[in-house]
Amino acid sequence: MRAVAVWIDVDPRSGVPIYVQIVDQVRHAIEVGGFGPGERLPTVRRLAGDLAIAPNTIVKAYSELQRAGLLESRPGVGTVVAEGVGEVARERQVAEIFRRLRVIARDAAALGISEDDLWASLDSEYERIPRDEGGEEQL
Repeated sequence: MRAVAVWIDVDPRSGVPIYVQIVDQVRHAIEVGGFGPGERLPTVRRLAGDLAIAPNTIVKAYSELQRAGLLESRPGVGTVVAEGVGEVARERQVAEIFRRLRVIARDAAALGISEDDLWASLDSEYERIPRDEGGEEQL
């Protein structure tokens, strides 16, 4: 099990609580595949030292990520990315896509774009996705 390098940048002047900045950045890294299941995160003390912030801030961020099912604590190992996190991330991404589609559909209707035209546009975008020789989408 390897420890992951964490690239977290906190800005105390941003108005966003530091623990939220950490949660958001770790969550994003997990969702885009930067951290995989079982990968170990830095210890609370190490990350707090690296970021020059209070250890309780890291504890709060890690705890929130554990409640969200993204991290788990393993005795003798430390804090790791939870098993099955890929599915959690996928579900979150799918939910976000459908949320954006609802907004697009409402905006299109408000602008008088017909349902047929909207579907045609979506179909056209799908056709633009490059495919390999086996027909699989290459995103």
